[in-house]
Amino acid sequence: MPHESTSPAEPTFPPDLTTRGATYDDIPTVTALMRASEEFDTGEPAVTVEDVESEWMLPGFDPAVDALLVLDGDRAVASAEVPGWRAEATVHPDARGRGIGTAILGWIERRTVERADHGAEARVGQTVIDTNTDAISLFVRHRYTPRHTSWVLQLPENVAIDHPPLPHGVVIRPFDPGLEEQQVYRVVEDAFNEWPTRVPSTFEEWRSGVTGRTDFDPTLLFGAVADQEVVGGSFGIPYEDEGWVHLLAVRRDHRNRGLAKALLRATFDEFRGRGAPAVGLSTDSRTGALDLYLDMGMVVRASYTHYSKVLASDATVGAGS
Repeated sequence: MPHESTSPAEPTFPPDLTTRGATYDDIPTVTALMRASEEFDTGEPAVTVEDVESEWMLPGFDPAVDALLVLDGDRAVASAEVPGWRAEATVHPDARGRGIGTAILGWIERRTVERADHGAEARVGQTVIDTNTDAISLFVRHRYTPRHTSWVLQLPENVAIDHPPLPHGVVIRPFDPGLEEQQVYRVVEDAFNEWPTRVPSTFEEWRSGVTGRTDFDPTLLFGAVADQEVVGGSFGIPYEDEGWVHLLAVRRDHRNRGLAKALLRATFDEFRGRGAPAVGLSTDSRTGALDLYLDMGMVVRASYTHYSKVLASDATVGAGS
């Protein structure tokens, strides 16, 4: 179904504020802004410096033009970044209601159009928690529409982890960084590219969020190996208050054999062995995997919606979904 494209709005910030492009030295400042917003909107901060750093290390990302800081005097009160089709923006809770969010949305749209390859769809969107009614209202007013739903789940500390036998010839083990990095990438990328609206990731882009992270721990990247081939993978990140399953994928020809659950059990066991009080992950409506996680005893903690918009530019003519 075709979508009507719209021209980017002219960003107009309140006159008492200033803006500038960011530098890599601003990563701690942006992280602090995001954490303040998360604590206000969800009740607990989660993002880390390593999370922001991995986004800013994506190939082609230049914080001087792809990230923005909004300043009230010397204090940063808002930030935005456009590493690709998915934007991230936040306004400090005590600076909301001043029109900053609307201005940032205009900046994001203009930067998205500037970044768009010739002939490619200039689409941008952001995922927000469903309880943030102000952000949702902002997106709806500017003609963003829901594209998919996401859920954050957690395995409570008191839920037992069962260990049924693995299929014959399959082992679950930490991956070999020197030999299997490309194999794990290929399995994950092929699985996620089955989503009809996903933008493919290059190996370099994938690496920046996984093995290239400064907090990467190879003992938390498990591979399901059959006949000396990696046919599934699970990647975990240790956060302060919980372990986090960042990626999970199984090759199409090895699905429905219990490998996804086996990879999760290995990751859950590793986190519990390290003393993590709980283990969490996120999934969305494109994967069809919600029931798998619920069946393992995980519970939904929050739901999010991704709001998206197609923008008019010389590079997009008759853009569609």
